[in-house]
Amino acid sequence: MKKLIAKFSLMTALCAVAVSSFSCKDDKDGSKPQFSSELIGTYTPTYVSRETEGGETNDLYLTFEAAWVDPENIPMIDLTAVMGFSIPMNTVLSMVEAMGSNIIKGGLVEVELKNDGSFGAKYRDLLIEGSDVSSILGALLSPEFGSEIKQFPGAASSVLPSDAVGYYTKDGKFYFTLSRSFLKGLSSDMDVVALLDGLLAQYPSLGIVSADEYYAVPLKYTKENGVVKLYVDRDMMVPVLDVLSPLLGALDPGTTMGIDLGQVLKDLKEQTTALEIAVRLK
Repeated sequence: MKKLIAKFSLMTALCAVAVSSFSCKDDKDGSKPQFSSELIGTYTPTYVSRETEGGETNDLYLTFEAAWVDPENIPMIDLTAVMGFSIPMNTVLSMVEAMGSNIIKGGLVEVELKNDGSFGAKYRDLLIEGSDVSSILGALLSPEFGSEIKQFPGAASSVLPSDAVGYYTKDGKFYFTLSRSFLKGLSSDMDVVALLDGLLAQYPSLGIVSADEYYAVPLKYTKENGVVKLYVDRDMMVPVLDVLSPLLGALDPGTTMGIDLGQVLKDLKEQTTALEIAVRLK
């Protein structure tokens, strides 16, 4: 269980650097350029402040912004099985935003984008009391972290090999890479690489780069006044929503706590004119 928690914590920290995005023009040969990047450096998570309807100010380390087709009729998410009622989707997105911000703020201490395309990170473990769904959800909703600052790569963070993840920048985009060899070793019961290759062949619009040694997930970025904003927008998310909506919609309600995830994603696509998920590093 300790290894599972450590692995989850480190992946959480690294995912803070690479919020998923999936639609860009594919590299023709999947090759990395000779390494150089304006993003080489050491960063800490930073935030934007947003005023709530009640006049309070929230510091957000993860932002999830949506513009709705009809702001007066935002689609609802049926949470009857979980909470006993339905709530507007924008409220759920605000909850996800707050939850993600707390995890990034408390768990991710520092990120280093190295001059050879590898990552360094300092982080704190996310503490999870048990392995059941309620324990995991509780840890995500009200996260608590260990006091020790761990380092990747390093002896205390051997849950990931140092070459499992990497990055490069090309044509104005940030590419987060995952090693094929690492993915092959994730499960003895499932060929993750074969599944991914099949998925990418069937859905080329996802835009994930497939090379001999790695997969690369593209993100957009800006760098202004020392702040790097890594983000995905609606155009990048729509192909993913198209793929995931029918797949998640087919899941047994018992596994999704009664939430129709397929309909949620469909509404997110059809009822918005703009979407953006972003993290910021300084």
